[in-house]
Amino acid sequence: MKIADDPSKYTYSWRYVELAKYIPSLNRIIREKVDGIPILLDINDVSKYARKYSNTGIYTSIWYYNSQNIEKATRLGSLYFDIDNENVNVSLAECQKLYGHLSQYIPEDSILVYYTGKKGFHIECEALALGINPSNSLHHLFRFIANDLANKLNLTSLDFSVYDLRRMWRLPGSKHQETGLYKTKLSNNLIYSNIKNIVEYCSMEQNNSIYEQEFSYTANEWYREYSYEMEESRNKPKDILAYFNQYGSKGRVEFEDSNKVFDKKKLLDNCSAFARIENEAKEKHHLDHESRLFLCSILTYTDEAIKYLNEVLSYCNDYNPKKSSAHINDWIKRRDIGIGGRPYTCERANAAGVGCGDCSLQQNKKWVKIGDKYMETDEKVSPSPIRFAYNVKKKGGENKHD
Repeated sequence: MKIADDPSKYTYSWRYVELAKYIPSLNRIIREKVDGIPILLDINDVSKYARKYSNTGIYTSIWYYNSQNIEKATRLGSLYFDIDNENVNVSLAECQKLYGHLSQYIPEDSILVYYTGKKGFHIECEALALGINPSNSLHHLFRFIANDLANKLNLTSLDFSVYDLRRMWRLPGSKHQETGLYKTKLSNNLIYSNIKNIVEYCSMEQNNSIYEQEFSYTANEWYREYSYEMEESRNKPKDILAYFNQYGSKGRVEFEDSNKVFDKKKLLDNCSAFARIENEAKEKHHLDHESRLFLCSILTYTDEAIKYLNEVLSYCNDYNPKKSSAHINDWIKRRDIGIGGRPYTCERANAAGVGCGDCSLQQNKKWVKIGDKYMETDEKVSPSPIRFAYNVKKKGGENKHD
């Protein structure tokens, strides 16, 4: 994965990896540890580690960490596939098929294809291009994607055992301990060549540098659709009757987001957090990830609210309209299909350090959407500043508080 050299860039913090070396006498790789605790090194120190062991049989974690404490770190990594078959020609054919499919959605410079040095290939789809967010659950989504592609493309050589929290990955540019061939990044021409040409090319060290990466709206859209599919498969619709029996109802009302009217003045007058975040964006030209999520959770219900959200984000030096639109659309989509995207409560905002810190709002009863109507339940929910953000336009043109 391409990690930014500029400390102001988002990916710069994810620069620590686990390291391991192949031990011939044990016929396995052994992670580097001190007193049983994994050692995580800065990516700039990996080459020194490789040279220490003659650059042979060297592995790093597929994941990049934002802390050297693996228990507290969050993982970030590129979408990856391991194609492995005893018949290397089968591996190559399936690598070509998968690469051809991926390149319909992902820029070619963001799909890295490596010959691993014996009988397999690694494909990595760059995290920045796909808009992959850090998470310790990425391996679940990556496995879901691999499984779907294996079925769609009739791939028989994908290795599904590689999708776990501590996966080690042969280091690009390192020498295979059995064949003496180097794990090497392949050009488009070599990918569609033959195994003889690939082996010859990988018999010597080559340039494995990765181009600077940019966010791709098309790649992100393709990746996000998989995240929706996986979440929907996990979160089947609740039994409406059972829910009704459990929580009861005070009645059902018709309500659509199109009836909402954004009230910027009321929001700023009643929740100081929004004014503070807007000022921070104006003065520092930067907002942290949690502040952006907080804004997105509240300001994505009407076109006027989204316009204001983009206005605030535009003060930041890293503002990218396409990327912001992708994140906003993702939030709305998740809310629409019931797999997230809900507004921050005051409690959550305060816990994340982005709220006003002094909330005296009363709890409301929870409303759940049943078809095209909303049902009030007896379940209490924490208050949210969203109650100040919108008025509801009733039939006849009158407004009422949300």
